[in-house]
Amino acid sequence: MNNIGGELMGWKRFVALALVVLFLGMTVSGASATASFVNATVNSTATLPGDLSPGKPGDEVQPENVGAEIVVEKFFGTFVPGIGWVVFISGVVLAISKYLYSKPVSEFTEAFYKELPDRISYNGQELAKGIENKNRWGTKVEIGYGYVKKKWFGLKKETVIVKSVITITRDEVKAVEDLFSPKEYGKLLARAYLKGWDANDAKNVVEEFYDAYKDVFVKNRVTFRGAPCGNFPPGKVVLTKKRVAHIVGRHVFGIYEYAGQSDPTIFPKYLTIREIVILIKKAIETGSVTCDPKDPNTVIIRKTFPELRTNPHTSKTLRVILRYNRSKGWYEIITAYLEWLRR
Repeated sequence: MNNIGGELMGWKRFVALALVVLFLGMTVSGASATASFVNATVNSTATLPGDLSPGKPGDEVQPENVGAEIVVEKFFGTFVPGIGWVVFISGVVLAISKYLYSKPVSEFTEAFYKELPDRISYNGQELAKGIENKNRWGTKVEIGYGYVKKKWFGLKKETVIVKSVITITRDEVKAVEDLFSPKEYGKLLARAYLKGWDANDAKNVVEEFYDAYKDVFVKNRVTFRGAPCGNFPPGKVVLTKKRVAHIVGRHVFGIYEYAGQSDPTIFPKYLTIREIVILIKKAIETGSVTCDPKDPNTVIIRKTFPELRTNPHTSKTLRVILRYNRSKGWYEIITAYLEWLRR
């Protein structure tokens, strides 16, 4: 009886060990197969936005080559308990992130990651884009550029981010969910980054806009006084998610172009977001009003602020366009921007 029990225990240990070996083999072979796919398809190298100046000689971050193979390819690092840091390469990054990350973070990450160039040249190094999960629960993620370090004949793979682009948390994505979906937010911040903004600064700008809007417009209930040029009675003013995305993206970050050039109708960077929101409020409450001859439900408000310091192509006159929702009795902000002085 004791012999039978001992044999059963031995078989159980053998089966458990075999399953572990099988899992490791699947992980390594899957990563290797996808890595081959990436090496065959990724061949583009981009430079970083213009605000990042080249480093001085000696500033380069050199990979640690001792006992490791350095591979420049897209990567996704995640923690697997009991095994260590494992890297899943390229094609599986988006699919796996949806399961390993909390949903808001995974959707933000997917959208942001897609907008970035596959590779960059940074301080004399060629680096690939990648994602690093900063905690076990997937609620904090770093997106940047770096390389993959393979050890133990490829059984252990580590990601090394040399140039960090953004670190995002679940709380930060959820903080602006009334204005942007996670995917919209990720795409917006990535495009701001490609226009020369620091991505983490852009993230703070969006959060500040949301806080200022709630405090200035929602809390104080901004009201349009009405217009004598048409049937426009007094009514409250609202700002929808779609219009926030337009104002922040086009007139704060400048991520859109006009006639092949950067849109000049942007607010000066020295203004805080709260100051911009207050300017919009002042224009709505005290600016001059005209009716849009092309749209019987739209009014145009203009107010000049002499104290503003603007670029040579942008005036000091703020234009706010409101559209009247006659069924609901309120006005929606369609856009708000500093008028363009023709080049």
